[in-house]
Amino acid sequence: MKKTERLVSYYDLSISAKSKTFKCPKPISVREAFELIKLIPLGKVLAKGNESLYMSYFEWTDDIISILINKSDKGISDPIFTIPKENKRRTAEKTEEEGQDFSSHIVIKLPNKDIDPALVIIEQCHGLSVSTIKELLNNIINDAKKISPDKFKQMHPDGSVDNDGNPQKYDVIFKSEFDGHISNELKDDLNHGKIRSIELITDKDQNTDFDEEGYVKEKCKTLVLTLKDNENNIANKYARIVKLFKKEKNNYSHARIKLKTQSGLDRTVNMNTADGLVQHYVKKEKLDNFNYNLKSSYDKPDKSILDKMKKLLLLEHND
Repeated sequence: MKKTERLVSYYDLSISAKSKTFKCPKPISVREAFELIKLIPLGKVLAKGNESLYMSYFEWTDDIISILINKSDKGISDPIFTIPKENKRRTAEKTEEEGQDFSSHIVIKLPNKDIDPALVIIEQCHGLSVSTIKELLNNIINDAKKISPDKFKQMHPDGSVDNDGNPQKYDVIFKSEFDGHISNELKDDLNHGKIRSIELITDKDQNTDFDEEGYVKEKCKTLVLTLKDNENNIANKYARIVKLFKKEKNNYSHARIKLKTQSGLDRTVNMNTADGLVQHYVKKEKLDNFNYNLKSSYDKPDKSILDKMKKLLLLEHND
């Protein structure tokens, strides 16, 4: 991107719940999840090898939450700057402890009904994918368990009690789930093209022996599906596909849609059934008309970036 432009992506955010003890624990709302996130001091670092992830800013005003997430990467090579006409070359050397920092502005519009997902707009940034952001948020939510453990316990639906007759409670894990908004490009491909097949893929049994000697090993299993009616309108067709992926996400981690576009091009759309659309097909918007150069990293939000993102957030919410 140019120094005066930014690219943002649109997502729906919900919170899922899991328990090792019983099926279908009750999820919490996005509002409740951010109340847990507020319990953890800013700057809490999630270290992953040479990378460190952290939240550097958090603001909650009415139903709008603004956050800034950073990544410091010690594994990136030192940047080099040149002036070819003058044959000049300069390296910006990092110290051994320093990492090159990147940041992503994120704005969230909480829903009117707690059971609904929240609308999220995320600034695209090098190395800060939605999966990385999700991992940090989940880590922070999990840390809140040490401060407010009762929020992570639920009564068993069968009414189990302990030896003293008190309701038996079990641990629950909460995780953030991001579903990308469908882009106009994918809408057109599905609406005017022809879906050839849908493949559900699992690698649960990867590397298990497929012959007696163990020479041949399994890589993955693929279930190939076809559509009963290929004339459904876009909303119906896409909604059914996403519903299928969400239903099967615990059994199949990946999905692949093969289609032919209206122009006759063969196209394959790869998806993670848990995270939804690949980044290429997520709805995006370009932010421009900044009258100054933007930085690659911030420790406090850039007001103009946030203002433009909030404006888009409200426009999308009111559509």
